[in-house]
Amino acid sequence: MNFTKYIYRKKIKELPKELLPREKALNYGISSLSDVELLALSIGQGTKDLNVLGLADLILKNKKLKDLKDITVEDLIKIKGIGKAKALQILSIGEIIKRVEEEEESILFEKPSDVFNYVKWLSKEKNEKMIALYTNTMNQLLGEEIVAVGSLNIVNIKPRDIFIPALKYNAYGIIIIHNHPEGKPDPSNDDIKFTEIIKDLSIKMGFELLDHIVISKKGYFSFSSEGLI
Repeated sequence: MNFTKYIYRKKIKELPKELLPREKALNYGISSLSDVELLALSIGQGTKDLNVLGLADLILKNKKLKDLKDITVEDLIKIKGIGKAKALQILSIGEIIKRVEEEEESILFEKPSDVFNYVKWLSKEKNEKMIALYTNTMNQLLGEEIVAVGSLNIVNIKPRDIFIPALKYNAYGIIIIHNHPEGKPDPSNDDIKFTEIIKDLSIKMGFELLDHIVISKKGYFSFSSEGLI
């Protein structure tokens, strides 16, 4: 008989302590556990025919632990000994994995420096560009667009080029950024007037202009930080 299958059919209390996930985690740390052992520790109990290690191995057959985020309740209840309650227990692990991955992947703008660090490359551009970032209510990035390129005469930029993508992304917030290839990031009078126009239009269209940031090689200027929005 295959030794692994033999182990999986033994009662947990009959196994040597060094094979038990709980004992192994306590002695060597949780990171010492394999995917099967981690899942076994999480689900706690096996079935009539398989101990918890065997059940975890069966669930993860040809899969990694992260693949649980894609498993369905139908997949699980096909496995002998798994009912709806245990299926939901396993699904909850998959959902935790999915949410953690989503949080790690999301780009969050909590302060102007976050925006600056995200578009810092713009400070090295030789040509003027304006970029619009679109966010949800949690200030997470939904999308971005280059709305103008070249020698910017900012008063001639068409607001529709900013707002049409906002509708496409179903955005809540808008952040606009443009660069000053030469000199300081201090805003011009035209920059200030343009920001006031976009702010007023944002309110009328149901968006919120979160910031306008001017970037140069010497740093950045944030309209929100200076109380100009």
